[in-house]
Amino acid sequence: MLCAVCYGVLRGHQGSQWRGTFDLHFDHQSDEAALEKSAATPVSCCICRSILGELSLVEKKRLKPQDNRIKALSGLYKLFGRWVWGKSLQPNTIKTKDRAAFISAYLSELPGLEERSRRVAGAFIPKIYRLDFKLRDSERVGTFVLEQIGDRSSRQLHTPFSTSTSSDEVLEVAKTWINRCTSEEHPECPCEPSEDPEYYPSRLIDLGNMVKILGHKEVRDDPPQIAGNLDKKRREDSKEDSEYIRLVSKDEERQMMRGFYVTLSHCWGGATFAKLTEDKMAEFKRGIHLKDLPKTFENAIRFARRLGQKPGQVRYIWIDSLCIIQAAQPKKPTETEKADWLKESAEMHLIYNNSYCNISATAASDSTKGLFLPREPHLLWEDEINLNTEGIPGYSSSELIQRCKIVDLSFWERHVDDAPVNRRAWVLQERLMAPRVLHFCQDQIAWECRRVDASESFRDGIASFRLRAGEIERAERLKSFVPCGPSNFGNLQGRLATYHHWKAVVERYSKTRLTNPGDKLIALSGIAKLTFGELPDVEYVAGLWSEYLESQLLWRVDPVFEYGKFSFPSSRPPIYRSPSFSWAAIDAERGITYGEFTTENLLIAIEKFDMSQEKDADKFGLVKEGCFIELSGVLKQITLEKRIDQSGIRYCWDLTKSAPEPAGDSRKLGDEYSNVYLDSPQDDTDILGQAGRMYCLPARQDHNGYLICLLLQKDPKQGSQYRRVGLTKIPRYDEVGQKRVYDPQRRQDVPVSIRLV
Repeated sequence: MLCAVCYGVLRGHQGSQWRGTFDLHFDHQSDEAALEKSAATPVSCCICRSILGELSLVEKKRLKPQDNRIKALSGLYKLFGRWVWGKSLQPNTIKTKDRAAFISAYLSELPGLEERSRRVAGAFIPKIYRLDFKLRDSERVGTFVLEQIGDRSSRQLHTPFSTSTSSDEVLEVAKTWINRCTSEEHPECPCEPSEDPEYYPSRLIDLGNMVKILGHKEVRDDPPQIAGNLDKKRREDSKEDSEYIRLVSKDEERQMMRGFYVTLSHCWGGATFAKLTEDKMAEFKRGIHLKDLPKTFENAIRFARRLGQKPGQVRYIWIDSLCIIQAAQPKKPTETEKADWLKESAEMHLIYNNSYCNISATAASDSTKGLFLPREPHLLWEDEINLNTEGIPGYSSSELIQRCKIVDLSFWERHVDDAPVNRRAWVLQERLMAPRVLHFCQDQIAWECRRVDASESFRDGIASFRLRAGEIERAERLKSFVPCGPSNFGNLQGRLATYHHWKAVVERYSKTRLTNPGDKLIALSGIAKLTFGELPDVEYVAGLWSEYLESQLLWRVDPVFEYGKFSFPSSRPPIYRSPSFSWAAIDAERGITYGEFTTENLLIAIEKFDMSQEKDADKFGLVKEGCFIELSGVLKQITLEKRIDQSGIRYCWDLTKSAPEPAGDSRKLGDEYSNVYLDSPQDDTDILGQAGRMYCLPARQDHNGYLICLLLQKDPKQGSQYRRVGLTKIPRYDEVGQKRVYDPQRRQDVPVSIRLV
């Protein structure tokens, strides 16, 4: 639904302003009050709602940390101000009139973004338009894509009416997506599994054999077999066996197991709830009452019972805390608890990959929040507009008015990617490995499979666009990174494509959070196995790969520039979990930039490497101290310094001892190198000054002419042993500076062998 202002701009060009540019410019909302009115019910304009949400983010970015502290204590300041000065102290925040003085709109065409799959003879190729909104003609507060709609007879309009995501209407949407995904319509996706599959996880929760739905009431025709000696009180608490589920073990009951199983992705949060422990194993096998489980588990179980093409086809659900033995004392796990965790975590790729569907509690911040949420169904109705294209370069008078659907570029990010559950590191792996994912979002369900991303607002699929450096481009969907395994390695192009997908996965994974810092490698092990598990010629090197290993060592943590200052929000965990040369040694909330996959212009050479692990450990999982890489390269001793100025903290370095300067070169020894990317300066406090034991290792000249060097710290006890602390880049225009660090013609620049740990 659109408000009168948005409709007037797009259909009637109301508020048009000539700016002498190719795009069309319009005055949009006059002030914040008008914007809020359009975003609120009963109008609920889809465009204005999105802009209003973006404005709140703009305010957060503009407010300095000290402003936030003042704002948090504003009540105290007001009281104190009245007492001292007779008036309240006003915090230095953004004034309303400055925050939303007025909104401007910009409309232009985006040629060349049509999907390749549509570029066939006779196929309809939609025109695509870009619609931007800016605050006071400066700061972007919304970007939309308007995609032309073809023959309406080939499309279906959907009009949700249910007021909760627990409804039968929502269930039917989910079943429709599953039916398409498991049919020939989706050749990329796995077909429906056998009802007597070859693989089951070690343990599952038995939902029962058959369920009938009478309204919202479940009637169990063949409930899980509940032991006759079940505690009397618990039997009296529930009149129906359908309120019980039970734990089953594949080792004990494999011959009787039939039907599909689903999995659940959820946030644990700080909530306490029933978990499988050694002493509760027998009790869970006798039966578990649904009321003893957190709301998210109960909702997922009730929903899973209703899935499938026929009643009872989905017989089981896998939930981590109910199917893996949890430590009774997390800081002191027993040998049994550790062994079970390692065994089950090594099978994560199989557990999720062989499931019927993954149910994701996407919007729930912890297990008490549940799957199902209330909603306003009219906010999900498809948003379309008869767009007036007059004045856009290349417009045709015969197609002056074009019917377009409105796509908010922030929709998927806001509802799915940035939702609470998808900030968890483990869940990224679960999303990738599951054949299909059903997201329970804030006001609707969404869908991911290898062919399409969809939601109730866009049931036939959401166009994959993204905004990058101010430009709109086709985005790669997360499911496009699903590992294809050895079959994709038949040629160099396929091999590099697989490595590119790994790079994209790691960069996204590095932004996620872990409750247990030690899980950094193991929470990604399933994807690693599916990617390269069967390749005999490629070895796993603590998050890197033996092929192209030299260039992969050149990952980096970019400094963050906010509020006019640089910061370095990264850290090293207090425990050892990987060698320093791996990105897995660092926690960086903004993520890392992975190295390239190339053999071009390398200045270092790997001689050998060794990954230290426990006996019989999963080679894609945990490593222990003792991992190393031996390589050769030219090593230069340097001094690293910290500088503090108006832009915050910056780091720079220079050679400690310089080779003789080439004749005619004007660069002096005191000219510092300042393009520095430190891994975790807040933890590596002993790397500064003359006592820092710091060295620079030139590693590669990239395609832009930068000389990329590793920054290493020498071990004070082991003469040839070093650890990585960062990376530095010397630009092409600083030719003298590059030659001072590395010159193959200089006799002193002789490669030496060192060990990185």
